[in-house]
Amino acid sequence: MTNPSAPTHRSGHSDAPEGTERTHMLIVLVHDRPGAVDRVVGVLRRRRANMQTFVLGRSELPETVRVTVSVTDSEVGLDHLIEQLRKTVDVRQVINLTCQQAIMRELALIKVNSSAEHPSEIIELGSLFGAAVVDLTPDTITLEVTGSGEKIEKLVSLLQEYGIREVARSGSVAMARSLPGDIPSTN
Repeated sequence: MTNPSAPTHRSGHSDAPEGTERTHMLIVLVHDRPGAVDRVVGVLRRRRANMQTFVLGRSELPETVRVTVSVTDSEVGLDHLIEQLRKTVDVRQVINLTCQQAIMRELALIKVNSSAEHPSEIIELGSLFGAAVVDLTPDTITLEVTGSGEKIEKLVSLLQEYGIREVARSGSVAMARSLPGDIPSTN
């Protein structure tokens, strides 16, 4: 039996100073073939990537899957991970974005207890965060909200007093910010 509090050795990390971890968004474009995404997940697991979120979806490119992974790691560890991902069969491209370089959004559905005296308060609170009511029953109100993880956390914490029944979150999707003078892609 292993000690879960013991530090795990990860190759390439011995020369990384303590406290140099940063959060990066990795966008991995993968050919849509059987086993391709499994190989990407396998690399992430073997490299012991500290994943915060993992989102999978279609890309703007034909027959290509877009994997967006939020990873907290040192520059050294991240460079090794990216190199391994680039070598993986069916990986077309790996894009590494810091939080400052990325536009990130998350979707959340929040089901809140509703009573006769509180529904308008819940709906009004949700609207302050840009949330829309997607389901309304005598017992519950379900809100849909998109935004940063921090925005969603804040709304969830404010709704706690009404009694949250369920929260479903998508994880962050991201893309690079446009810089002044960038030419839009026509692909």
